[in-house]
Amino acid sequence: MICRYFKVAHRDMVYLKFILEAYEGMNVMSTVDNKAGIIRIAIMPGFVQDMDALLAELGKQVGMETVEWDDGSAGF
Repeated sequence: MICRYFKVAHRDMVYLKFILEAYEGMNVMSTVDNKAGIIRIAIMPGFVQDMDALLAELGKQVGMETVEWDDGSAGF
């Protein structure tokens, strides 16, 4: 899996979760630091371009700041 990390406002986390769940099998969203508002979007192989395009569009609707995150325990 390819992981992307974003900082988002807490109020937008649920919205993003619902939208991304609609793309079942393409990605998994999880919160890695609730206090800081950091989410991880794990993208399944073969869907990276599609998900990058979707994330770019979602970024126009909600504030999503790309962040670097060392998540060595993820196992991806």
